[in-house]
Amino acid sequence: MTDPKSVDLRHLRVLMSILETRSVTRTAQALDLTQPYVSLVLRRLRETTGDPILVRSGARLVPTERGLAMMEPLAEVLQGLDRVVGPPATFDPQTAGGEFRIASADCMEAMLLPPLIAALRQAAPGARITVRAVVRAYDYAGALERGELDLVICNWPGQPQHLKTAHLMTEDVVCLFGPGHSFVGKDSLTLDDYLSAEHIAPLARSKADPGPIDSQLAAAGHRRDIRAMVPEFNLIPHIILSSQMVFTSSAPFAHYQCKILPLHSLPAPSECGQLAFYLLWHERAQADPRNTWLRRQVTAVARSLQRSGIPDSI
Repeated sequence: MTDPKSVDLRHLRVLMSILETRSVTRTAQALDLTQPYVSLVLRRLRETTGDPILVRSGARLVPTERGLAMMEPLAEVLQGLDRVVGPPATFDPQTAGGEFRIASADCMEAMLLPPLIAALRQAAPGARITVRAVVRAYDYAGALERGELDLVICNWPGQPQHLKTAHLMTEDVVCLFGPGHSFVGKDSLTLDDYLSAEHIAPLARSKADPGPIDSQLAAAGHRRDIRAMVPEFNLIPHIILSSQMVFTSSAPFAHYQCKILPLHSLPAPSECGQLAFYLLWHERAQADPRNTWLRRQVTAVARSLQRSGIPDSI
């Protein structure tokens, strides 16, 4: 018996084929090898195992008891190797189970999540969908790294370097205000109008990151008068119904809120810039077929919204 370490992967594939076909000729044809090479491999495997593996029974080759016993573990080994070094398995959303795990900044919830969830439910009916909010204390980068999240949808740039980032959409910025606000009846807002108003805003993620609106104003040398900050983005339209505060948001969000509440909106001054939205995922999931498919679905829904605007049914 020779050293088992001398057996390589090619020998194991030849052995599996010989046991299945019970023919040196058919094995050579199936694996595109020469018959002398297949015979050589079989001889070496016999020396290694100390067993004939196949013996003649009349004009046929039949496996020995040891040869038959090899087939199941050999198939498992080869399948395992194929999973390790072969191409990744394809992802079929129609038959997929499991869970899609997404974290979303709450400024995106009313716009993106309803059509996204509808699209995922239709395309992958067997999968579950879990969406959680990105709050100040939540370590979304760590959750992506640990595989606890698949994607993050947000509106802040400057992500950690080990995260992949893709731009989803860019929207105009508008001012949203209640029916009793002094801005009602105006056709447009000047920068002085905007800076002299009282504002309400979502709670900043950190002192170092006050948010895209205030960051863009600061870059232009301006600062607005924020009188209230709240943790829930989607509460703000209800708060401004009976106040003199202004809420600065993306145009699709403001237009939707004006359809369901007696609110008004006007374009924000150009110094507020625009709002860009991003998709984040970890490098570990870059080549994963499931994650790749999910990223494409989110991107497709975002592109559709940007082309057609926010649907009335959301």
